[in-house]
Amino acid sequence: MSYINKANVQNYLMININASFDTQISDWGEAAESFINNYCNRVSFEQESETEKYYDGNGTRELLVDDILTITKIEMLDDDGNVNYTLDDSTEYYLYPSNKTPKTSIIINTSNAPMSIFLRGYQNIKVTGTFGYAVNAPKDIVLAATRIVAQIISDKNLDIAGNIKSEKLGEYSVTFTDVDKIADKLDIKKDILDRYRKISVI
Repeated sequence: MSYINKANVQNYLMININASFDTQISDWGEAAESFINNYCNRVSFEQESETEKYYDGNGTRELLVDDILTITKIEMLDDDGNVNYTLDDSTEYYLYPSNKTPKTSIIINTSNAPMSIFLRGYQNIKVTGTFGYAVNAPKDIVLAATRIVAQIISDKNLDIAGNIKSEKLGEYSVTFTDVDKIADKLDIKKDILDRYRKISVI
């Protein structure tokens, strides 16, 4: 699923796009989404279906996680993958940052939880919930993806409102490097994406 669709591109360019380009527009939208996610170090700017993700326990009360919107349960696993402890009551942990979403940190409430730390281990903490930055991608992220696809069309000099002649759609592929150059040309990184970029601390 892409942050944009054909209608976004049509409205931005103020044209009707030939139906023969529907698949191509979708592919370019996915390429733009992938670039945006990778550049910003985010899993997704849209809420995903409920899923499970595994993290390494660090021996402290706090666990840093991917952008998450809702949590169903947190499970501590032993070396064989069996559940030792489960935190499934929101009073057993705190989510941070406190006053905004997405959440990126889980801290055990030692007053209510059955354990006091995330035990050290590899992939021994299983978090079940809905991950993502927001329910729907922010409007400026949608705009960034739309502008990237519109620029691809401009760079390739495609008459997407007309009929395709002898060209094959497969020739109109783009690489990560192509999208990166387009983002630089449009100043999308500085104007939009840098505000959302999550810096990894090692």
